[in-house]
Amino acid sequence: MARTGSKQYPIFGWQGFLAVLVGLFLMFACGDPIYVWLNDHPYKAKWTKAQTEMGEIQKALLEYSKNHAGRYPARLEALERDYFTSGVPRDPFTNESYDYELTATGFRLTCLGKGQAVGGDELPDNDIVYDQAGLVGE
Repeated sequence: MARTGSKQYPIFGWQGFLAVLVGLFLMFACGDPIYVWLNDHPYKAKWTKAQTEMGEIQKALLEYSKNHAGRYPARLEALERDYFTSGVPRDPFTNESYDYELTATGFRLTCLGKGQAVGGDELPDNDIVYDQAGLVGE
């Protein structure tokens, strides 16, 4: 006599249902960390780009200071003519100018990272801060 029912095709019985549930669980359990990693990856690249560009701006500011009796420019745009002929690099997170301010001892150049808030526990939310001495914090 031929066998019929769920034993011939276990996918239709409770074992098949359990296999589908385990498969869905594994897909979500493994997929979530991969999704988070892929989602943050472009922002980490932007953070690295910002840090590199800010280092270039800091060097240009030091050179400007040497050529202007120790003074720094009031605005970053003053660097365009001699140091960044195609324009001063912009914050990759906001596409606006990096935060730049003159201080009593020189200047402070800041990028707030992905979170656009002061602080940040890890990349790409960490702040990047340069002054006339170099990289202050990240």
